[in-house]
Parts: sequence; structure tokens; C-alpha cells
Amino acid sequence: MESTAPPAAAGAGRSHVPAYLALIAAAAFWGGNWALARWIQHAVPPQTLGALRWGTAAVLLLPLVLPQLARWWPVIRQEWRRLAFLGVLGVTGFSAMSYTGLTYTTAINGSLLNTAAPVFLILLAAFGLGDRVGRLEILGMVIAMAGVVVIVTRGAPEALARLELNIGDLWVLAAVLAWSLYTVLIKRWRTKLPPLVFLFATIALSLPLPLGLSAIELHWGGRVPVFDTATLLTILYLGLFPSIGAYMFWNYGVGRVGPTRATLIQYLIPVFAAILAILLLGESPRLFHVAGAALIVGGLILSTRRKSKG
Repeated sequence: MESTAPPAAAGAGRSHVPAYLALIAAAAFWGGNWALARWIQHAVPPQTLGALRWGTAAVLLLPLVLPQLARWWPVIRQEWRRLAFLGVLGVTGFSAMSYTGLTYTTAINGSLLNTAAPVFLILLAAFGLGDRVGRLEILGMVIAMAGVVVIVTRGAPEALARLELNIGDLWVLAAVLAWSLYTVLIKRWRTKLPPLVFLFATIALSLPLPLGLSAIELHWGGRVPVFDTATLLTILYLGLFPSIGAYMFWNYGVGRVGPTRATLIQYLIPVFAAILAILLLGESPRLFHVAGAALIVGGLILSTRRKSKG
């Protein structure tokens, strides 16, 4: 996952087809992020890739938000510490950890583990926002976490006892946990900033993190980036589509069909990631991928069933 958007009231009497197409497009953009970030790491090391991605996103966003910056500058000045922390946690920090994870694990694994975010959200919301967690939600979380274990252990849970875990999967899970905490904090820390101004502010104020990590990476012998046509197009894609386009499409879709229905579209992200991973990376889905994904999705549906009916 890359961004959230505050829900708005669904338009009465309007067709939901454009909204669902927008949500599917957002899922496709985020799925492409997992596959292309893995594919391009032969040319650009992970932390440098994160710096290039978010630097590109900031440059592309600037013309869109520049007319609004003067109006909202007092709010940005007042909230800059909070915005910077949120950016480090859930924007540039998320990509730093997830791109590190993709150095050691597959794009399919990374995108599937990303679907576990709602499990962390339920837990963090229970402790951080005082939300009550019912028995059905707890059962759903247990089932979903069983799916995470299946994927992380490659279908061999006994690997937990031998501590034979893929460090890349653990980095991805850490990124998902950071994203989940970011999402909970957004709900607690209300802001008056419009969505695109908020996104730009969190990116710009947290850019020192990927820039610093990139400098350290290159200083310690990281690969010097190779800027050929494929690399430049990939960086442009990462800066434009999963960082800006997906956010805008997601905001539009959630505003018309609501967050509950929109959340289900997120489970298309591993589908798009798997298609690109097969085409670009030669990865192939395994039985433990299918079993783990089924447990995660089943557990999450069970956890949200009562809330969806309410």
C-alpha cells in the first residue's frame, strides 16, 4: 500500500463504474511498483531508488499544489514536525524498507505480504484509538496471520523453529507495520490540508531520509546507478503512477463507493504484481502463495464482516 484518502460521501444516483475503474487503476499502479522496483534493482540500489522515486514525485506534484501553498503555508508551518514524522513513517520510510526487502525476496512475496496491512491496522486501532476488537475480528486476525506465516516460511512453518526466515520478507513486514501505524496516526492527527497538499508536504519534509540513506548506500559501495532509457522510464513511472496517480484515483474511488468496498480492490495489487513479476522477472506463483493469500483474504473478510453489515 502506498496512500490513503479520507472517505467522502458517495454520489447518489451516479454510476459506480468509473469509481471502480479508478480503484482498479490504483491497484494496478501499486502492483507495478512492487514488480518494477524489484526489476530495476540491477541498475539502481534500493535506497537510491527510493530517493529518485520520491524526488520525482515531489517535482511532478509541485505545479499542482503551488497555487495552494501560499494559502496553506501557515498550516504547514504549524504542523511541519507532525507532517515530517508521518512522511518518514509511511511515505519515504515505507519505500525504504520495502525496497530493501525486495533486494532479498520476490515481488510476489512482497505484494502478498502487503495485504496483511489491515491485520496490523485492527491491532493498532485497538490499542491506539480505543476501538474495541470483537471475537470475530480476533479470529479473523489469527487466520490472516496464519497466511502471513505460510508465505514468510514458504509453506514450511517448521522454519520458524529453526529461524530460517527470509530477511527480505521481514523487511517488507516491517514496512507494512510502519504503514499501518502511519494510517492510524492520520486518523488521530487531523489536518486541514487538502489531500494533494498533504501528500506533497509529507513527501517534501521527509525527503532528507531517502537522500541521506542514498548517500550512505553509495558511500559504502552501493552500485552506481545506470541511467539508461529503461531506468529513466521506470523512475518516472514510480514517481508518477504509484506515488501520485494511484493516490488521486484512490481518493476519487473511495469518495464514491466508500472505504469498505474500496478496500476489497486492494487485493488486486498482488494479482497485478504477479502478472508483471512473471513477465519481467520470470517469477512463478507457488502453492504456498495461493494458500497464504487465501488465508489472509479469508481472515480479513471475517474480521470486517460485522462492520460491513453495520
